[in-house]
Amino acid sequence: MKSVIRGAVVGLAVALCAGTAQAQGLSFGLGGGAVVPTGSMADLNSTGWSAMAVARLKPPVAPLGLQVDAFYTRLGLEGGVDGHSQIIGGTANAVFAFPGGPARPYLLGGVGVYNGKTSIDGLGSSESETKFGLNAGAGFDFGLGKASLFAEARLHAILKGGVDAATLEETTAFMIPVTVGLRF
Repeated sequence: MKSVIRGAVVGLAVALCAGTAQAQGLSFGLGGGAVVPTGSMADLNSTGWSAMAVARLKPPVAPLGLQVDAFYTRLGLEGGVDGHSQIIGGTANAVFAFPGGPARPYLLGGVGVYNGKTSIDGLGSSESETKFGLNAGAGFDFGLGKASLFAEARLHAILKGGVDAATLEETTAFMIPVTVGLRF
């Protein structure tokens, strides 16, 4: 019986804290979608998928805020090679939210850390490498009561994150994730 009461008290405390955090402009979200590699990254990888977790701090009366997110991206390999590339990363972004009605547009951009590796079936995995990068994009928040649906697209530029197929030199790798999720 004590554990039921403790569980109810903890649940109530979490609900109250979440309401207070949301009133102060703190929100959390989960999303997923498609990722399209571009440039030299598209030479070796095919379209894949991504999942992300988001934390945003944007005071209700201010247009500027801060968003940090963590993501996992998995891309297929080109040329009939069985395997995949994966990127685990995180970004810290400035957010500018435009005023609006039910659909509120926003712009975001910032810096990120990207850890990637490639696995080929039967041959194993490459060593993982961590690179820095930049990202910028735009999106919309659609109000759904206390929660909101978000849809966004970004361009990630992973500095020295790719290899030029012709020269085998390191080059900037580009990818475009298109993400849909729920922010609460």
